[in-house]
Amino acid sequence: MGVSVAPAVTPAARYVVTRSIMSRVELDPAAASSVVRIRVRFNETDLMGIVHHASYVSYMEVARVEWLRRRGVQYSDWAAHGVHLPVIELSVHYRAPTRFDDEIDVHVTLAEVGAASVRFAYQLVRASDGTVCTEGSTRLACLDAQLALRRISPEIADFLRQPERAQ
Repeated sequence: MGVSVAPAVTPAARYVVTRSIMSRVELDPAAASSVVRIRVRFNETDLMGIVHHASYVSYMEVARVEWLRRRGVQYSDWAAHGVHLPVIELSVHYRAPTRFDDEIDVHVTLAEVGAASVRFAYQLVRASDGTVCTEGSTRLACLDAQLALRRISPEIADFLRQPERAQ
């Protein structure tokens, strides 16, 4: 009475397979980066007066949405046309603390455009002294209106290659 179980695909193995079939979009490093300044609010700190670890994820999202906006992309417009970009992978490395009222410059860079996903890299720098406080990355999948994986169209890739527009 044996049960046959298919071998599990580990996240690392899935990552290798996904990476091997992705097509890449050529990116101009100068056009792929933006800096967004954020001031730490009191409610984002913990009992020790240090920014709570979960707040950094919000800072990265604010910077990513602003990165798109500065290139003429309103995320809500893409969603209305059936293009969704949920976060499917997140990495955060804490280097130094930030505190209430610190100004943080979030350096956000589109690091990779694959066949059906994009990866952003982040560096959060304390504006007062240039200390790198946090580094991280997010990978977002491209989904259609039915939430099925879809290829990144040439039109979307063109938007992603755009430099910041004058503000």
